[in-house]
Amino acid sequence: MNLVLKGVSSSNNWNFASSVNHYGVSQHEISRKKENYMMKKSRILTMSICLLCILGLVIMPVSAGLKDTLQSDEFDGSKLSEMWSIDNPDIGSFKVGGGKLTITGGFNGNVWGDSDALFFYQEVSQQNFDITTDFIHDYQGGSTVAGLLVESETTKDTKARDGQWVTLKLWGRGGDDNNAVLQYQRRENDSEADGYVGIWGENDADKTYQPDAGQISISLRLKRDGDIYESWFKPEGKGDWVWVGKVTSALKDPVKVGIYAGIAESGGDATLTNTFHNFIEASSAVTAVDPKNRLTTTWGHLKDQ
Repeated sequence: MNLVLKGVSSSNNWNFASSVNHYGVSQHEISRKKENYMMKKSRILTMSICLLCILGLVIMPVSAGLKDTLQSDEFDGSKLSEMWSIDNPDIGSFKVGGGKLTITGGFNGNVWGDSDALFFYQEVSQQNFDITTDFIHDYQGGSTVAGLLVESETTKDTKARDGQWVTLKLWGRGGDDNNAVLQYQRRENDSEADGYVGIWGENDADKTYQPDAGQISISLRLKRDGDIYESWFKPEGKGDWVWVGKVTSALKDPVKVGIYAGIAESGGDATLTNTFHNFIEASSAVTAVDPKNRLTTTWGHLKDQ
């Protein structure tokens, strides 16, 4: 006995029956639902990948790779040059404009037990260099830092930890001091017996350097000659270079060389705006700026000072 459904010819009986499962749902409907499910799954996966990329840009270091030699930068234009890599990009924020790199300091941004500040660097295996920077450190209400840093991630420190450095930095102090001092240090150590400086001029009335909290102009200079690191600074960012110290540190190459700034506290009322005007390396072809009068000059002139 042939069963013929009303309105359907006998020639189509088998095709219709085969397109309906035992739940009464057509294969077309199943395919449509499956396609919708896969599309939703694909969108969720795409959104997840995009979110991870965004988070990666915020919290992961940004690297420009190893370079042959250091390059100078006077921060022209409206964006950071591709010569720079960044460590701790989530500690504070920055902008480039008007020939300045301006950093709004973030909390937990110290350079002492760890290198946690917002750090702009170039990674090189360069045995000899002579770097300077001019900046304005504007802080209130707490402990802040900014300066030059040469860091080796493959060198053991004095406590046998991976990571050692040499840094020349301005330390803005809060509390009862409420003034800034100059420091020349390695990781969590500023032994004067080894040539480092905990507070420059602390025990010499003729060398006292303790500008009050607020806007502080300063120039820093750090020179490497193999394992020898020598440093100078210019109070108020002008005048002759004032010698700070000379140390021996066998930092293994490659090293990260650059500038940093941050708030050395976990919270509170401290604020910091640090404005770098330049980063100059003596052998770079870029024309330097003389901190004495802000006129362009050759490095031959600066090095003779």
